Amino acid sequence: MKKFFNAVVIGCGNIGAKAGNYGKSVQPGTHAGAYQADKRTRLVALVESDKERLPFLKKDFPDVKIYTDPDEMFGKIKPDIVSIATPTSTHCELVLLAAKHKCPAILCEKPISLNISDARKMISACHKNNSILFINHMRHFDPILRKWSEKVKSGFLGQVYQGNAYYYNGLFNNATHIIDLLITFLGEPIAVSAYYNRTTSNDKSNLNADGIIFFENDVKITLQTLSKNYGFFGFRIFGERGMLDITRAGFDVQYRKKIKHKYFKGYFELDEKTKEEGDLRSFMASAIGYVVDCLEGKKQPISTGEDGLAVLKVLESLKKSASLEGKIVKINY
Repeated sequence: MKKFFNAVVIGCGNIGAKAGNYGKSVQPGTHAGAYQADKRTRLVALVESDKERLPFLKKDFPDVKIYTDPDEMFGKIKPDIVSIATPTSTHCELVLLAAKHKCPAILCEKPISLNISDARKMISACHKNNSILFINHMRHFDPILRKWSEKVKSGFLGQVYQGNAYYYNGLFNNATHIIDLLITFLGEPIAVSAYYNRTTSNDKSNLNADGIIFFENDVKITLQTLSKNYGFFGFRIFGERGMLDITRAGFDVQYRKKIKHKYFKGYFELDEKTKEEGDLRSFMASAIGYVVDCLEGKKQPISTGEDGLAVLKVLESLKKSASLEGKIVKINY
């Protein structure tokens, strides 16, 4: 087994390498920071095409090689892990490039791509070249959230009836995380109905959409949006045995058991006592750690290209429904 794995980050913006955007309690908050923090990885190169960022990168990463061209980097380095933290429109091209160079693990930012055709090309190329493609829906890798998702799928809440979810900053941005979490907890959706919300949208090219997501077993989740960087991100689901609240951007999990009502015979209520788990922590560290665990053969891949494609299909369906003013759109798997 390797002493350490060589890692490269392509795209050094906010999530790639700009550590100043993240407080100490959630550090490391970037791909580059997480590779430096994990004792099993060594950050060997950064690739950034915006030359105005280069002086800052050289200051923050004085011992790391910096390239402006990914082709040049691959010509000189054979990384074990490549993070792709560039705009979504470039994901397909860069994943295909990394797969061509047979990089063992590729961690691509969300969403996987802007269209289903590109996503399938990415998945196919990675399979062909024995590259494991991970999509960085970072909460997907978090041990606490994974544990609770397994509990829900194992019947902890009993029959799940319905719930509500909140996001902000665009359907193809922040909503990708909430859709991925909902699928992780509840399984694949079967249909959607949505309307654009131009009041909460801040980007005309990536509007917010409110709506309903229909899952199997008649589970319905309302999807609601908030204004730019509102910070309230999560979801609440109600089941026969109680209510589960994934709150504070996914850092906290709260469970309230359904009990007999204190004052009304034959009725029920949620217990005032709340079982809570979680605190501020680095989701990015969990993502990088899980990828390395897979390379070491300790774990099986999750949040894969196929999972990213499943999220994209829901996003595309929400977009189509919103363009049709709420018409129910079935999700084609």
